[in-house]
Amino acid sequence: MELKRALVRLVAAALLFSVVSGRGSAATFNVDAGGTAPVFTPNQLSIQPGDTVIWTWRGSMAHSVTSGTGTPSGLFDSGIHSPPFTFSRTFPNAGTFDYYCIPHGDFGMAGQIVVGSGTAPAPAQPLNVSTRMRVETGDNVLIGGFIVLGTEPKRVVVRAIGPSLSVNGAPLPGRLQDSTLELVGPSGSIATNDNWRTGGQEAEIIATTVAPTSDLESAIVAILPAASNGIGYTAIVRGVNGGTGVGLVEVYDLNQPAASRLANISTRGPVQTGDNVMIGGFILGGSANPTRILARALGPSLAPGVSGALANPTLELRDSQGTLVRNNDDWRSDQQAEIQATLIPPTNDLESALIATLTPGAYTAVMAGKNGGTGVGLVEIYQLQ
Repeated sequence: MELKRALVRLVAAALLFSVVSGRGSAATFNVDAGGTAPVFTPNQLSIQPGDTVIWTWRGSMAHSVTSGTGTPSGLFDSGIHSPPFTFSRTFPNAGTFDYYCIPHGDFGMAGQIVVGSGTAPAPAQPLNVSTRMRVETGDNVLIGGFIVLGTEPKRVVVRAIGPSLSVNGAPLPGRLQDSTLELVGPSGSIATNDNWRTGGQEAEIIATTVAPTSDLESAIVAILPAASNGIGYTAIVRGVNGGTGVGLVEVYDLNQPAASRLANISTRGPVQTGDNVMIGGFILGGSANPTRILARALGPSLAPGVSGALANPTLELRDSQGTLVRNNDDWRSDQQAEIQATLIPPTNDLESALIATLTPGAYTAVMAGKNGGTGVGLVEIYQLQ
């Protein structure tokens, strides 16, 4: 029963994602002013007439958002302020609008807003989503949720990896020795697999070029229906004969030009310490335009329905080089107004969340327990634009 509730929650989270990511008649875009360096991030945005841009001051230095290219044009000016401060402007008409920071204009702190009358360039979209964590038994198996959003079916390959997991070329200690995979849709089980070469799809899986490297690992190729408001799916990874260990679930987009996309990963399972924290990964591609995401790490709000819920989660977002992009412990401590504006802030103040604007590339969201705490947690990634 608890596993069924977990599947329902993941599908609900995925469908909520599709509502949050919908554009509607107007959109809001966020730009960071400053931080570790005097720059605007992103320093160029392509938006549509009627959209709003919100600048949020970061770090400790004073900045301004002033229209012009070194001399104020008089169109808009935030004035010079120190953090915390926000400034917003709605752009009703098409055009190109340059702006700069008065204190740091000589250092190249400048930006540009391009307001078009046609269709704005699409933000980067997820091409691959994955989660690595310890796979246990019963309700604590690895449950990865994702949605397919759009108007055309999406062909994917889902993989359950264990024996081939490694760190710096060496086998990962405590890895899952033999994995099984089940793909579940709104109407129930779609397909199952134990050992990818024996499931009747060996040639099809090899043709994807991402076949598992161990014959004991599992994979499923499927064509999944999409919908404009999203259809939710879950991938369940278990150990054969109750085996336990660190496992990885991955979903690859095999038909990127289709008018649909992978839109989310929501994963629930046990969060432990060391290599057994929860690591949610995603690859953004398909466009040079940045995309804005919300990541949440939930624990306390899973109770009382989940036994042993993680009491106090922390969250880190890292890029493909392992560089920290942003982190959070207790979501109200940073970006509170931005997170509340998404309409889906965590419901418990001890839970973590962060918003970041990302260029195409690979990223990981790392969920751990504060001070080495352990328990069942849920990590979610939402695309906000």
